[in-house]
Amino acid sequence: MGSVYRAEPLAGGEQVALKIVNLGANQDARAWRRFEREVESGTRIKSPHVARTLDSGGGGAAGLAWVSLEFADGPSLSELVEARGALGHATALSLFEQLFAALSEAHAAGIVHRDLKPENIRVAVRGERLQLKLLDFGIAKDFGIETLSGTTPGLGTPLWTAPEQAREGYRPAPSADVWALGLLCFFTLTGALYWRHASQRASMADLAMELIKSEIVPASQRAAELGLAERLPAGFDAWFARAVQRQPEQRFEGAAEAWAALAPLLSSPAGEAASGARPTVVVRPGVFITLVILSVVAAGLAIYWLLRSMRI
Repeated sequence: MGSVYRAEPLAGGEQVALKIVNLGANQDARAWRRFEREVESGTRIKSPHVARTLDSGGGGAAGLAWVSLEFADGPSLSELVEARGALGHATALSLFEQLFAALSEAHAAGIVHRDLKPENIRVAVRGERLQLKLLDFGIAKDFGIETLSGTTPGLGTPLWTAPEQAREGYRPAPSADVWALGLLCFFTLTGALYWRHASQRASMADLAMELIKSEIVPASQRAAELGLAERLPAGFDAWFARAVQRQPEQRFEGAAEAWAALAPLLSSPAGEAASGARPTVVVRPGVFITLVILSVVAAGLAIYWLLRSMRI
């Protein structure tokens, strides 16, 4: 759709991201509306974890439009995972809290992102804290009364896009973002993509069949195939299964509900045990005494039968 530059205002000040969009000399109406939605979305979502929209303009004979955005430095989530490997539960908890908060604000404002993927998430290092920014609401769309006419199918990135987005006239809903959140959480915690046909060697036909028709196996089973099962917290299978239901109405309703169910899994001692720590076995005093008595009796019986056999 266009290009993004790092730029400085002529009047001075902080650097910005300058996105220049080619709408075509014929001023394609749908492309222009999509651009206007991106600008509007950036001003309606009040979250410190969404890159702010600063200014916009364009049009005319050249068919170019531009929007200036808060510059989000740092690597993308995909680059971060590639450099560090799978993120531990504590780090993932912090990043997910910011990501789900950003989506919760968008959903509260009536906006569905529709193109959540690691490349649209930037993570900057601020001391010991990782600060997340969600980018690119270029194909975002409102949900509710104003979307009854549906929307263009096929937009988004196949590896992360909810299957209903490929249907003609589908109506955007927050549950579409929940699908992507489920896959993003699996990727961040394991360092691997969920889909078996996600590699470059697989054909698009195989990937499409897996996305639309194949059984969605439990997250732990898929992680085990990759030798990564210990990286998922206890209880993640049930959460993941609900997030990636193919029927949108069976998923979490939105980011807020999905986060309320996920946060306890990442912060609980059981979740830490599942990531590789050995659980501590606690034996109550009464049970310990009983075990000692049984051991003494067993030893006594063994000695008795030994002595008796020697006399014979």
